[in-house]
Amino acid sequence: MFMTRSVVDSLVYSIDDAHESTCVIEPGECITLKLQNAFGKSFTTPEEFASFLSADNQQEKKALNHPCTGPIEVKTSEKNISLAIHIVDAKATKGYQCISKSTGLLKEKFLERSCRIIEFSDDQTVSFKDQDLIVKTHPKIGFISTIDDQIRSVGRACENGGNIDLNYLDKGSTIYLPVNSSRARFLVGDLHACQGNGEAAGSALEADGMVMLQVDVVDKINFPVIDDKHRLIIVGWGERIEAALKQSVENALVYFSRVFPCCHWSQNEIYKLISAEGNLVIGNATGHITTCGMVFYKKRLVNKFGFQIFA
Repeated sequence: MFMTRSVVDSLVYSIDDAHESTCVIEPGECITLKLQNAFGKSFTTPEEFASFLSADNQQEKKALNHPCTGPIEVKTSEKNISLAIHIVDAKATKGYQCISKSTGLLKEKFLERSCRIIEFSDDQTVSFKDQDLIVKTHPKIGFISTIDDQIRSVGRACENGGNIDLNYLDKGSTIYLPVNSSRARFLVGDLHACQGNGEAAGSALEADGMVMLQVDVVDKINFPVIDDKHRLIIVGWGERIEAALKQSVENALVYFSRVFPCCHWSQNEIYKLISAEGNLVIGNATGHITTCGMVFYKKRLVNKFGFQIFA
């Protein structure tokens, strides 16, 4: 596990083409990244954690928010491409959870942060309320993005990816991200030990940990698409939830227009299929840029010859 030639642990706090590449890899190569939790700092006690989040510590909190590992550069001369980033493995080493005072959907009702720290054992489980409930963790990446010539906050999402916060990016899944620059480079961050779509309380079970990725080059898709073995998830984003939902539907129309047999259909026919089989799921529900995914279950989409249209 995590035995690759490179372990990258350099952190940046913005999406910016001015950042130097920390590692250059060949297409098809595996790389291991060490990820810092989204708060940007590791803590030893709940009291230390709560103190970091206090109103008196806004400067440090803002400076360290949402660190990302990279940039990782993929060596290629090909143009009009996307990166296919496959999550070979993921492991959370330490978890941090609290109730957000700024982004939770019920922030006016829950005023205590209730900070907790979790040390994960080999079985990667986490307990809630003094062992009343024990949950198996499935570490997931919240942030992943290619880099273009625009400077962006790591808390945002766009056509390149970003703070997607859909809980499908775990071991075995692949995300396709467009390269909109002369260099194929990407950043990764915001690891979660567990994550509910929408993050109702404003944060998930944020985690320190490691991910092993295998990266390849494929034909370009102009928006993020996630393939998690059983499902295909087409990502949308926008300043409001309605805009993100609309973007996801528009992206699904484009995507299905590329796929046999739908490539021979009218837009009307594809739109009807999307409405019949697409499941809109909220990702980042309360950020400045919200996200969603249109989820399709592969086994339900079979052509007249009996083959799934998505392998």
